[in-house]
Amino acid sequence: MKHELANYEIFPKIIASDTTTRLTISPLGRHAAFALDTTHLVRFLPMCETKEGEKSEYESIILQSKDGSLTFEHAFPGEQAHIIRVFRLPIRDEGKDRPVGNFMVYSLQPDLFALRPFKGDFHAHTCESDGTESPAIVAANYRKNGFDFMAITDHRRWAPSVEAIKAYAGQPVDIKLFPGEEVHPPENHVHMVNFGGSSSINELFNNDRARYEREVNEIMLDLDVPEGVNRYEYASCLWVFDQIRQVGGLGIYCHPYWIANVYHVSERFSDLIFAKKPFDAFELLGGHEVHSNNIQTAYYQEARANGLKIPIVGSSDSHGSEDAMWFNWFFTLAFAESLELKDIRESIMTLNSVAIEHYPGEAFRVYGPFRLVKYADFLLNEYFPLHDQLCVEEGRLMKAYICGDVSAMEQLRLLHCRTAALLKCCFGE
Repeated sequence: MKHELANYEIFPKIIASDTTTRLTISPLGRHAAFALDTTHLVRFLPMCETKEGEKSEYESIILQSKDGSLTFEHAFPGEQAHIIRVFRLPIRDEGKDRPVGNFMVYSLQPDLFALRPFKGDFHAHTCESDGTESPAIVAANYRKNGFDFMAITDHRRWAPSVEAIKAYAGQPVDIKLFPGEEVHPPENHVHMVNFGGSSSINELFNNDRARYEREVNEIMLDLDVPEGVNRYEYASCLWVFDQIRQVGGLGIYCHPYWIANVYHVSERFSDLIFAKKPFDAFELLGGHEVHSNNIQTAYYQEARANGLKIPIVGSSDSHGSEDAMWFNWFFTLAFAESLELKDIRESIMTLNSVAIEHYPGEAFRVYGPFRLVKYADFLLNEYFPLHDQLCVEEGRLMKAYICGDVSAMEQLRLLHCRTAALLKCCFGE
């Protein structure tokens, strides 16, 4: 963890732009305390407003500490990251003298300031289909790795996601678990996810195949598709996405460039489904080779350049949650009012989400609208390291509870709502 996060707290971290805000930099341990008899220069550097010439062109104030902390007020302009650079006076050479710290905050316009960042995964598997662990253990491992929400989406099965939800029902766990499934309609190889739906789409056609075929055939009657697009498959997709919406779920179009001998879905099919957009969100990043994600992100960027507004998610498509490939490599940051399904769904549908890839040992790569990418980059470096530390013990205790440790939930009760409290501090609530 970086020096400033390990040795200091600065709150709030996320600030309403152009509004005078009171901030405090507090030491974590007496070794980091600001001495009472020492004067400090505090310089404010807005990251997107580069000034030529001397550093003195940036605003600054002189402070003495109170109780080992520094408290001050400042109005942070625009929507951007800011460095708060603190020097102990006197300074011999500001270009060479080492500052006490470079503390980061982010100022937001009102619409984004009203939302909160949540880390989630919309696509994951368990041993109930072709994964490796049971649903409740998968949920615990997700919390251990810093997830605020997720859905188990086993192939053709909605029940495992409900199993995970019921395993922790009434218990003080701080990860939000949603129902879900990966939908595989008859005679249609396109993969779709039902995230958050109140009932199963797979069960609809499994229990009444005749109804499914009749309704898909009715859709086909008035359907005009380009040459090279399978009319039945496209009609089937329209039916599935409509059924997902009817049960309150988010319908996700999954991994068209996954390589299954050849690309999983023909490009002409993707061209049509992007143009008509019957889905609610596109799985921009998923658990497959880098090659596929490269092609999918390029396809999405070109669609945006052509004027299409495409809601996106990043999903692991994980098939294991213990040091497994794909797990925690791809995820979503959803900017939402809360962790309730309606708010998560709204955040995706209104383009208030980014998709993130994070291969082991590499830096984060963030995809989505420009203003959200800038903000997410700040959060991944300044907020989520603190957030994720709090989640580790919670996830361990969730697993212990499922494995029979009756004391684990009492310990979890003591940890309940710590990430929510951290979020409130970051927003100055």
